[in-house]
Amino acid sequence: MTQATEQANRHVLKPLGPDSYTWQDFGSWRFNLMLPQAFALQVAHPIIDAGVGEHSVYKTDPWGRARRSTALLWPIVYARPQKAIEMGDKLYDMHRSIKGVDKEGNKYHALNPEAYSWVHITGFDATIRMHEMLGKPPTTEQRAAMFSEWRQLGILMGIREQDLPATECDYWEYFHGMIKDKLAMTDVAKDLLAHNHYLDIPKPPVDWLPEFAWVMIRAVMGRFMRFNLRATLPHQFREKFDIPWSKKDERLFKAWCRFYRVVHALTPKNLRLIPMARNAYKDARQHPEAYNVNKYA
Repeated sequence: MTQATEQANRHVLKPLGPDSYTWQDFGSWRFNLMLPQAFALQVAHPIIDAGVGEHSVYKTDPWGRARRSTALLWPIVYARPQKAIEMGDKLYDMHRSIKGVDKEGNKYHALNPEAYSWVHITGFDATIRMHEMLGKPPTTEQRAAMFSEWRQLGILMGIREQDLPATECDYWEYFHGMIKDKLAMTDVAKDLLAHNHYLDIPKPPVDWLPEFAWVMIRAVMGRFMRFNLRATLPHQFREKFDIPWSKKDERLFKAWCRFYRVVHALTPKNLRLIPMARNAYKDARQHPEAYNVNKYA
């Protein structure tokens, strides 16, 4: 497939708009609670493990990596239509250079269709379970709209339509089949699930936070983040790799979810979103004509 054909295919579906469920969910603070488990699922794919292990700085510069990922991926959702398309192209093109040879001597490439689509595939599961655990389960109609938008976003990211499940039923069959037959406890996955992973994160690059304060914050938040990671992993993944999870853990997590749902309900809608999402909604209110996505249909 030529580069021109690839770019043409990326424009098959229109960009997402401020009326979409994706705009509500993708930039929500609660979705951030689902991202660590999604990353763990992603790097359990051997090709993604090889690329992240060789090219990523998730251990040495986690804050920089998070900032760059947000700046690259989130604008595919929270941007004016043409900009969203451009950012999708940029994301896809950036992955062209991520390639190499893994520890077994096998060549890998980030644009391997199965691996590149798997990163996005973990997102729909994360969204649905986010609502089920930290909000209200979506209705049948809402799930259908969310799934359609999820496919739409995948096309914008450069994923071929044939590499995305066509129906939600197909999606769950593929998702669980990947966990069962393809995913492995790779080196990066082991590192993410290690007991001390969140306990040695370097201090954020800000001057106002003293080192001693960060040590105390990290001691509490690190344990919570590790618990949250194990709690939000799909139970099938936990069972396959014997990740400890007790009945007591389940009770604690359900109590936390109840607490979070109350806090979420009391939080003003605007403050439920990260700054990029809030700014995008503000821009859409001030310039509604700029978000006419129908012309891209």
